[in-house]
Amino acid sequence: MTAWFGERTDGRWVAAGATPEQLSAFAAARDSADTDKNADFGRAAIGAGLCASESGYRKLMHETAMVLATRRIAAILSTEDADIVQSIKALDTVIDAYNEMSERLVEWYGIHHPAEKMRPQEIIGRLESSGAADLEALRSYALSARGLIEERKRLETYITGCMEDVAPNLSDVLGPLLGARLIARAGGLGRLARLPAGALQVMGAREALFRHIREGTPSPKHGFIYRHPLVSGSPKRLRGRISRAIAGKAAIAARVDYYSGERRALGDEARDRVRAIKGGKGRAPDER
Repeated sequence: MTAWFGERTDGRWVAAGATPEQLSAFAAARDSADTDKNADFGRAAIGAGLCASESGYRKLMHETAMVLATRRIAAILSTEDADIVQSIKALDTVIDAYNEMSERLVEWYGIHHPAEKMRPQEIIGRLESSGAADLEALRSYALSARGLIEERKRLETYITGCMEDVAPNLSDVLGPLLGARLIARAGGLGRLARLPAGALQVMGAREALFRHIREGTPSPKHGFIYRHPLVSGSPKRLRGRISRAIAGKAAIAARVDYYSGERRALGDEARDRVRAIKGGKGRAPDER
């Protein structure tokens, strides 16, 4: 017979470990159908030397249950993390393909209409309504490019939904696409949650960081976070402070999403902090 903490062998209970981590691993692997439903588990655990009292047994059982729950949540999140990582990579592939196709489209269209200067989407719209037989190949190419625009929208909608389920606080601070990009670069929400705010701030600024290390150039103030409208839309002299403030809230958001799942107003706090920086409150602006 088994219990969550060990097995009964030759009439006596033997503990499978001494710590919540060890016991949770055993509890996760055991067959609940083989549990002795009538056993006094508290007394059995004391008899096995696992704890000294009933209160000690309850405390150990609670701690083990918390470790087990955390591991099961992490296992679920790892699958969803992988979905986010792959969907972001797919989105980048679609964006790169569209950019390359749109450049070719502009050049190709320019051969037939050299006097017209149009954006790719305008050309696509023009060709969709054109019935010219000599433009059939170009029209087909344009429709393929349009299909990539639609695919990009579908992927962005999908990523937004995934982020709402997996990392709502991070999504609130950074926006779903930027938050997903940081998760993808870190290799998962768990890894992102373990990074300091400074690492989040410069994530995506790899080349600038290497240049700083090799050549002594100024250290990068922001990477992907520069894409956040509160950073890119701010005066240049304030971007370093604002990116630090947002990175700090993003680091907290990632930890909350990964370890507790509690919904907090971290996005509002980040926006309030940016308003305070722009209003001249707190430390002097970073003029680097």
